[in-house]
Amino acid sequence: MSGELELPARPLGPGAVAWYAASDVRALLLAVRALVLQVAHPMVGAAVGQQSVYKDDPYGRLWRTVMSVIRQVFGGYKSAEEGRRLLELHKSIQGIDDQGRRYSAMNPGAYVWVHATMFDAWRLFLRDYGPGLDAVQETQLFDEWRRVGLLIGCQDRLLPASIAEFDAYFDAMLPTLEDNDVVQDLLYNGPKAPFFLPQLVLDWLNRPLLRWQRSFVAETLPGDLADRFHLARTPRTGLHARRLGRFSHLLGHVPGFIRRSPLALFAMWRTGRDPRIVHEPIRYP
Repeated sequence: MSGELELPARPLGPGAVAWYAASDVRALLLAVRALVLQVAHPMVGAAVGQQSVYKDDPYGRLWRTVMSVIRQVFGGYKSAEEGRRLLELHKSIQGIDDQGRRYSAMNPGAYVWVHATMFDAWRLFLRDYGPGLDAVQETQLFDEWRRVGLLIGCQDRLLPASIAEFDAYFDAMLPTLEDNDVVQDLLYNGPKAPFFLPQLVLDWLNRPLLRWQRSFVAETLPGDLADRFHLARTPRTGLHARRLGRFSHLLGHVPGFIRRSPLALFAMWRTGRDPRIVHEPIRYP
């Protein structure tokens, strides 16, 4: 049986809208917002809070996360291998949260929710802080997101089948999200300092960055989540968010090869050389 038939979906290829969204460093503007949405899911928050090493090994954890996303989105026929690795890794992550509820990282709904925040972040970045997103491009982006989900092991029956279904699913999930210690930690605390830098110095440097980050998250969170996470929306937070948006648009004038992740560019080049890879129908800029 050929590799194409063994996979549940066609891997992404050159011209993918998702390749653009996931490789542009400006998309990092949405990274913390996406993480907050992920860990606000009760099962995800409990698993991260109790069993993740993100506090003790923040830079190692960040590197592993980046490389996982690179393999998922830009890996071509290796995307499914990354999906199998993730599922195997999550098998042992289970327990009981501080409210006495059982959680498991293998819960299919929680797994899909983490993946859903990826489409939400890509779409918001391209539409409001990047080059724009018309209806045809948005449809292609959704199709690509769904294919990645199937490749990494999301259950087909749980993945929304259309953008309208996705929006309904996303809106239905919002009331289930909870404030927790991990959400607050992401919003208010910087990482552990590397060995060569005093923690007090890093905390001082992080203070304004965290303040601007909270402003952006507060202004862009959907529904009443800002209030639920105790984030105030004020004229100052609105000003911060607008300035970050203008800065993102300004960076759009920088040549693409400068503002794209070198890791992503290399992965795109390597995957694009695979003769099995099919170019996407609408090439994104």
